[in-house]
Formats: sequence, structure tokens, C-alpha cells
Amino acid sequence: MPNLIPDWLPWMRPAGRLILSSVLLLILLGVTFALMRRPKPDRPATWAECITGAVGVFGMMTLAYAVIPHEWITFADKYLQWDSTKFLVRSGQEVLFFKFPFDITMKAISDIVAAGLYIVFFGLNLALFAMWQKRGQEKPEGEEAKPRTSRFGRPLRRRGNEPATVGATAGGGDA
Repeated sequence: MPNLIPDWLPWMRPAGRLILSSVLLLILLGVTFALMRRPKPDRPATWAECITGAVGVFGMMTLAYAVIPHEWITFADKYLQWDSTKFLVRSGQEVLFFKFPFDITMKAISDIVAAGLYIVFFGLNLALFAMWQKRGQEKPEGEEAKPRTSRFGRPLRRRGNEPATVGATAGGGDA
């Protein structure tokens, strides 16, 4: 992936691929949420729709599980120079009246951030799969549930207990 980020700030160019891949993932997530707002069609999906969806999901999972964590680790190692020679806390150092029994290196912090990315993306992955399967289902109707309306304010479907009003007086006679 080319690094097209300008040099406005000193850290932007080294983090260019991380920024671009994160923005691309956010755009694809926005498209996914927009597609989830549409109701599930009545007809079965075509072969082309299934393949397009599979390629899209594969691309998003590649970005989330491969590219973004890799670019974070590369950015932390190369630009921030977080390696095993830099320490956050040294063994025996007192922090808030507690003496640490082990070293915490900046490389460990970098790896913890990468593991956190995997955990967040996995949770988002599960949530999106569940939301995708439940799209278009009717929510349980409560007392204050409003009927669905079109963009023009007309109801989309009539309820089962309401009489049909269109064409009710088609015969022209009074009964």
C-alpha cells in the first residue's frame, strides 16, 4: 500500500500506512452499517451477491486482523523505537508505593496494544455477524410502537386488524 500521507506532523508520514488502512476499514464498516439498514430481501441471494459479500468480508478481516496490527507493530518498532531496551517500569522501581517485581518494556506495551486490537476487532466481528443475521426482523411491538412509514409519511403496511380503506366503496352503493 503506498504511503500518501503528507509530512504535516513528524509522526504522520511514518504512520501513513497505519492511518490509511484504518481509514479504509472505517469506510468499509460504514458501508456495512449502511447495508444493514436495508431490509433482508424476500428472494434468495444470487451467486454474484454472495461472492461480492465474501470478498468484502475477507477484505475487512484482512485489514482488521493482519494489516492494522502489523502496521502498528512496525510503527512502534521503527518510528517510536519501542524495543526491549526501553523500559516503562524497571524491576525494583517504586510506583505508587508499590515495588515492581519485574520489568515492563515498551516492546511489551506495543504487543499489548496489538493484542488489544485483536480483541476489539474480534468483538466487533461477532457483533457485526449477529447484527447482519438479525437485520430486517421485526422488533417486539410495545404499547408505544409506531407503525413504519415511508419517506412521505404514509404507512408501509396495514395491520391485520385494520380494515382496508382503498377501494372499500368500489361498488358505489351504501350498505
